[in-house]
Amino acid sequence: MYAFSHECPNCGAPVPFASAIAVFAVCGHCRSSVVRRDAQVELMGVQAQLPPDISPIQIGTQGSYEGRPFTIIGRVRVGYREGSWNEWCADFGNGLWGWVAEAQGFYMVSFEVEPPDNLPGMAELREKESRPGGPPPLVDYRLHQGREALKVGKSFEIAGTRYAVRDTKQTEILGSEGSLPFTAVPGRAAVSGDLGGPGRAFANIEYSNEGIRLFTGHYCTFDELAFRDLRSLPGWTTKEVETTRRQADALNCPTCGAALNLRAAGLSMVAHCAGCGSLVDTSHPAVQLVATASSRQQGFKPVIPIGTRGTLHGVEYECIGYLRRRDNYGFGWDEFLLFNPFAGFRWLVMYQGHWSFIEMLLEEPPQFFGMPVIDRQEYRPFSVGRAEVVYVLGEFYWQVRHGERTEVADYIAPPRVLSSEKYPELTEVTWSSGEYIAGKEVHAAFRLPGEAPEPVGLYLNQPNPHLEKGRTLKWLLPVLAGVFVLISLVAAATRSNESAFQSSFAMSQVGTNGAIVSEPFELKGSHAQAVEFSLQAGVNNSWLETEIDLVNVDTGQVEREIVVGVDFYSGNDDGPWQEGSQDRSVIVPAVPPGKYRLLIEPNMDPPNPELSFSVGVRRDVMVWSNVWLGIIALMAYPIYRWMRLSGFETRRWAMSDFSPSGAAEDEDDE
Repeated sequence: MYAFSHECPNCGAPVPFASAIAVFAVCGHCRSSVVRRDAQVELMGVQAQLPPDISPIQIGTQGSYEGRPFTIIGRVRVGYREGSWNEWCADFGNGLWGWVAEAQGFYMVSFEVEPPDNLPGMAELREKESRPGGPPPLVDYRLHQGREALKVGKSFEIAGTRYAVRDTKQTEILGSEGSLPFTAVPGRAAVSGDLGGPGRAFANIEYSNEGIRLFTGHYCTFDELAFRDLRSLPGWTTKEVETTRRQADALNCPTCGAALNLRAAGLSMVAHCAGCGSLVDTSHPAVQLVATASSRQQGFKPVIPIGTRGTLHGVEYECIGYLRRRDNYGFGWDEFLLFNPFAGFRWLVMYQGHWSFIEMLLEEPPQFFGMPVIDRQEYRPFSVGRAEVVYVLGEFYWQVRHGERTEVADYIAPPRVLSSEKYPELTEVTWSSGEYIAGKEVHAAFRLPGEAPEPVGLYLNQPNPHLEKGRTLKWLLPVLAGVFVLISLVAAATRSNESAFQSSFAMSQVGTNGAIVSEPFELKGSHAQAVEFSLQAGVNNSWLETEIDLVNVDTGQVEREIVVGVDFYSGNDDGPWQEGSQDRSVIVPAVPPGKYRLLIEPNMDPPNPELSFSVGVRRDVMVWSNVWLGIIALMAYPIYRWMRLSGFETRRWAMSDFSPSGAAEDEDDE
């Protein structure tokens, strides 16, 4: 790798230029800015001391992006009104250099490319550059042009990819270290817009007095960049106490003078002073007061104390910040900011004992018919409104303030939740995704005292407790139904279904006792069986009912009493019609085998002595009504489970801004 040193024009110490592309370097001894012009070096003032940070990246760190190795050769600290971030210069070799931006625990790798002519201001810039003598001084005109061009939500097509502006900031260079391919003059101002595209595509457009610059690349995670030769982090990778990076001065509260022990130094933009409760801007080398202490915060203790560490999803996090927010209706919830220098930031959100584990998304999810989609899962809109900060403790990666209001929209696919937060004052929109987590798991992870309180009511992304049982029924019910139907078909196929008696009678055969006695017949078999009694009669506009006693020939006892009737009516009122039937049957279960005769008592209206009717007896028949009752019984539990599941979802959506009823219920589901 290229390495060449020049003597510092200020102190004489060697100033290494770590790459052939480097034209600017900062003396590590006196922090002088050194510019290389051919074989000569010039002094351009002294760099301000950069604030301490806990970034695991350092000059000399190596990594890989899309299979191409790189080495970190320098750093620029870029600030804006609400904070600051690191821009690491990466040498990819063969004259190619790029940037690894580090902010909020994410990384954006990008390379400078030629801006397309469709960017606002480019046509004007091209015209001025073509004039003799080059472009005239632009003063702050280009900054104003950038603010007008880079509105949040505005889209640009760059190299065939559609990008949308996600946030816009007016920035300045706070300081730098190492070797850089340009002259990083402290105080250099620009308007910078970050854009997102499909597939985590990233772009940055910068408007400055020097012109318009465009950088394109991708959002990446720490693991994707395969870093090595990282800096040791006390408390995370080592236990020893470290002198702060470049011997930076300790940060102190400007109100009470107490030391600010930052847990995410360099990434935290504001911190709550434990001494006086003030909110302090920690994003710049010279800290300044953001807001004085609020009397409402005195003595307040969050569930997870600041500084507590716990392991969730296999990653150790430290709780570094706490927010209390409330919505338009006055309902409040707690938000705990978790930090790991390698995994970045996560959130734990708690409402009445319900917890969600939240992480920011690298890109805005695509939407179909107004519903965001992630991993082919649609998220339904649940609520919209404003969230206001009412308590602040610890430190945060943006300059949160008491009374800060955010426009929030929540979308759910339980147990997951998707949220967008729009900060009008910051001209920024962020998206985050989370998953419901049991309070017992949170208490165990952070070793909190006592038992986790039982959650109250129902929460927007709370898993439906009946859904898992419903999933089981999805495969179990068809199996049980199939087995039941198979058994029924086998039972039907093995039935004898044999005629045991069939005879015709006339109403004139009715004796003085009002009954007709049949000839004896036998019901064969070795066990009790279902017997079908049928009646057929040619009634017309009349009815016939028969009371049949099944009498055991050997004992003379009545074994069963059966009633079978038929009725049939027809006519022609505005067309022919008919109703009823001239034949009926009744199945009697569990009739023991033996010799029987029938005692038949017919009754009809109007009486017709000439009417004949027939009675039949069929043994060992299939009782299909039992099959239907079995199916109903089999469906009873799934219907019950569906009612519980549906009831739970009805109550969930009753709390939603998109509920048809618009009414919320607070009762818990048993």
